[in-house]
Amino acid sequence: MTNTSARWIWYPGDFELYHNMLLHSRREQNGYDYPCMWHLPRPEYSCRFYRKCTVPADTTVLVSVKGKGWFSVDGKRHGLCADGETEIPVSAGTHDINVQLTNIEAFPAVYADGDGISTDETWQCDRFLPKRVPAACDPVFDRADDPRVFPFSYRDIVPVTAESVDGGTLYDFGVESFGPVTLTASRDMGDILLVYGESREEATDPDDAVVREHIPAFDGSLTRPSRAFRYLYVKATGGSADKFPALSAKLEYLPIKDVASFACDDEKIEKIWEICSRTFHLNSREFYLDGIKRDRWCWSGDAYQSFMVNRYLYFEPSIIRRTIRALLGKQPYEQHINTINDYSAYLIIAVLEYYLSTGDKDFVNVIADDLLALYNFIVSRLDAETGYVVQRPGDWIFIDWADLDKNGPLCAEQILLWQTYNAMAKLSEISDGIPAGDYAMRAETLKASILRDFWDAERGGFIDSYTSGKQHITRHAGIFAILYDFVDADTQKRIYDCVLRGTLADPITTPYFKFFELMALGKMGDVTGIQDYIDSYWGGMLDLGATSVWEQFDPRKEGRAHLEMYGAEYGCSLCHAWGSGPIALLGNFVAGVTPTDVAYKTFTVAPTPGRYKNFRAVVPVCRGSVTVSYENGTVTASATVPGGTLIWNGQRAEIPVGENVVLK
Repeated sequence: MTNTSARWIWYPGDFELYHNMLLHSRREQNGYDYPCMWHLPRPEYSCRFYRKCTVPADTTVLVSVKGKGWFSVDGKRHGLCADGETEIPVSAGTHDINVQLTNIEAFPAVYADGDGISTDETWQCDRFLPKRVPAACDPVFDRADDPRVFPFSYRDIVPVTAESVDGGTLYDFGVESFGPVTLTASRDMGDILLVYGESREEATDPDDAVVREHIPAFDGSLTRPSRAFRYLYVKATGGSADKFPALSAKLEYLPIKDVASFACDDEKIEKIWEICSRTFHLNSREFYLDGIKRDRWCWSGDAYQSFMVNRYLYFEPSIIRRTIRALLGKQPYEQHINTINDYSAYLIIAVLEYYLSTGDKDFVNVIADDLLALYNFIVSRLDAETGYVVQRPGDWIFIDWADLDKNGPLCAEQILLWQTYNAMAKLSEISDGIPAGDYAMRAETLKASILRDFWDAERGGFIDSYTSGKQHITRHAGIFAILYDFVDADTQKRIYDCVLRGTLADPITTPYFKFFELMALGKMGDVTGIQDYIDSYWGGMLDLGATSVWEQFDPRKEGRAHLEMYGAEYGCSLCHAWGSGPIALLGNFVAGVTPTDVAYKTFTVAPTPGRYKNFRAVVPVCRGSVTVSYENGTVTASATVPGGTLIWNGQRAEIPVGENVVLK
């Protein structure tokens, strides 16, 4: 008799490290492979698994493994079949079970299923070192599955048009897609040219398209790796006009259903929401990608924004956990996350925000050792005299693609460091694995230094750096100061007036940091500012026919110039995760749903319609959802979980589960 609750188990982090390696080795560009430019740790080769099990009656345990090794019952070892099931007899009673595995190609994993003996997260495991930890698993894997293969779903997609172009066929699938393409051909057709394009221009330009390949002649069907495309161009080099390859394609995706929705009197907003959701789902994969065509990498800054969108679109913690594990890697740390100083800070801050939204203390405890090691690495590279983040060999001081004065310590980096100290102080209270420390004292000392060295009280903004003498003010530090409550409310208002709404600093030009700025506008109550920008920026892309959100959009450009970036003809990603920000902005600030306690034990619904005459929104919360609508000055809210409070026009009302609450 088997136990259907059995799971494949492995050492915590191994699954993510393995798939992270695979993911970051898949990038292709201009006909060659382009593996990522930072250190990628791999899983350990060996692992031991332990469990004391009580078997009610004599039984046979079915054991499957990924790797080589043995299964021990009270010290008696049984050899295991590396590829297939092994039947192991176990008598009634309580037994000490021990499984020892080595896998030098992937990572050790075991699946055991029997009456009283079934592998799951209650098992312990170790690396042949004294410390044992709970094993990790994912319930999506059944016995027949292979945890070395990520469990995507697939469905057929068909082109909406096909046309002859320069001796080949151009297929248009109507919207941005990602998945495998299968060609069926005969050898007499000769070699085949296959070009992937996010735009028609790219697909019909085999010399400059980012992803293209020349396939030697073959007979039968050939399936190519999953790649991004809206358009596919196929041309047989040796065939006649009446003989050309057949093509089919599938969409590869995670079956995550949206909880959220948003509709209002501005019909364009629904279309913007649709392309934001499509963009986000296409980039929701093993981990959060930056974009599905060019990099296909997992960047901590991009992921930090994706975590926020996750919470306002479908509230799926598992992909956040996987992404954090992949980015965190493992000790020892010898470089910043993705080599970028600010990205290390974002990762620690993201862990705290994940806990606050989910209450998942277990996950924080699992990663606590690595989190503490990353923090110590950050601190080890600070300037000894000032305590500031400074440039070190191998570091990338980024923040944004903007004209920042980086000749000395950069103010925005220091505010992120300050928030990192605060995050560690709170995480040390949450996690058993992060000891109490001087985090709060460091934060207090750093804050005083920042205000002394970077705050320009006369102009009402933060300068980038005090060492160059330029006294250059940009928006970035001020945005962080508002978002993280680095300064008091009066000073936040001053920054808003002088920097964000004034002419003191140049405008933000990247959608990446524009999202942070719009979040700051929302926090300052400027919802109409958010709405106006969504209309002009996302609406501008929509007017040009976008079916997903671009990496960058400059309304001053025309035609093919929109496709250019990084000095390449088609360097701009037309499906970039950081472009999905309106989902979080509308749910957070227009619908006004925000947590006020860990895991949404309490939350507020404080809508701000701005210039919308009416709207209806569904917003996910931990373990449930909230529905809020506005029309003719009246707000209606309901929730599927307790703890909500509706706030409207100076009135407050509790939201009983399953009941509509109306405030006029």
